[in-house]
Amino acid sequence: MTTLTIPAKSFRRFDDPRAQGRPGEYPVKYRFYAPVDSIPAELLDWMATNPRDQNLNTETAKIILGSLLDDADPCFHLWNRGILISAEKVTFDNRSGLVTLCLDNTQLHGNIDGGHTLRIILDCKKKVADGELEKMPSQYVEMEVITGLTSPEGLAEARNTSVAVDLKSMEELRHSFDVLKGILDGCVFDNGQRLLDHIEFRQNQMRAAKEQAPNTAQQDGTAQPPLNWVDVREIISILNMFSQVLYPNDNLKGVQPIQSFSGKEVGLKKFLQAGLEQGAPDEDCRKAREDLLRKMAPIIPDIFLLWDHIECNFTDATRQINKRYGSREGQQPQSAALQPAPGPCNPQRDHVPGGGLLPGTCARESGGAVLLGIPPHRRVGGHESNPGFLRHGYLRGAGKQPRKHRPVLQPLVQPVQQHVCVRPSKGKGGGA
Repeated sequence: MTTLTIPAKSFRRFDDPRAQGRPGEYPVKYRFYAPVDSIPAELLDWMATNPRDQNLNTETAKIILGSLLDDADPCFHLWNRGILISAEKVTFDNRSGLVTLCLDNTQLHGNIDGGHTLRIILDCKKKVADGELEKMPSQYVEMEVITGLTSPEGLAEARNTSVAVDLKSMEELRHSFDVLKGILDGCVFDNGQRLLDHIEFRQNQMRAAKEQAPNTAQQDGTAQPPLNWVDVREIISILNMFSQVLYPNDNLKGVQPIQSFSGKEVGLKKFLQAGLEQGAPDEDCRKAREDLLRKMAPIIPDIFLLWDHIECNFTDATRQINKRYGSREGQQPQSAALQPAPGPCNPQRDHVPGGGLLPGTCARESGGAVLLGIPPHRRVGGHESNPGFLRHGYLRGAGKQPRKHRPVLQPLVQPVQQHVCVRPSKGKGGGA
């Protein structure tokens, strides 16, 4: 039997509610906070009860380490889920403030959850001993110990299958999209629907709304949630392509917005940084991000009117050049509820891959740049528009994709005013 002693703060015992005066028949839970520099290295000998090995090179592990070493914000015991141990016996000495853990069976007792936290803490202790780290941070970690388990498998499976909260949900919690919401509130499509009502800002937001809709609509007469919706990360990827902060024109020599084509998460992270270097303070990123959005505000609704027009008419445009779009794999019509799209103008449309729409909407012509400008709000589709002409920015793309899609895109941009900006000669002034 192995006996481990750990200093404890706020020690609590929780008896099983089913026990009702019958001690020993049900598991007992103990919780306390322990200084991270007091976690015994012997716990590494009791890892057989954890269902997975630990990889300290993952992004999650790096975040845990960063939180642990952040003495300026000593809240590691709040941010981290802590360490879960199965033990044979637990005793607490009120006078000394010490907890004693007794572990006897390696297949039953030991670490069940929080293996990464445990290894990261003990790795830091080793670095201090080796002189690689000056001292251990003044942090606490939450310890949870359960006695009386007959098998660790059920608890280990339950504790190690939690779904991680995605980045967009965390940023919504931080109000990172509030300025964008205010701008998109004025983006209304030709059928009267607002783009903002079709955007999912939180994980499972629209799915939960659809599940609750029948009962809610019946009770208070509220409208049903939209059938077709779009992840806010896709909205941001589209905006990023037109941002002169993230992808400046630089006389057509700027970096192409390939990251917008490659993945939603990459685009979101780039937007959150707002062109600042990695590691920039969060407040600086927030100010830069909001400034970026406010400068783009006059053209943002038109960007999505353009996108919606291209997506809704993509299939018809292919027929004008005698192409049979929809005959290949990945082009079959799909329900908008299954294949969400930003524009709610058509509840049943062909599945147009983003790999064609993204670079096509932001395409670049050789020998110059096509600039798309749409007078405020109603130029797309032949509608009358307000006076004025807005310069959207260079239509750029990646590699040969724009040339590939150019025959299809040309009929689509007929309702949109186009101006060709010829690259000015070196050393001369000029512009669009």
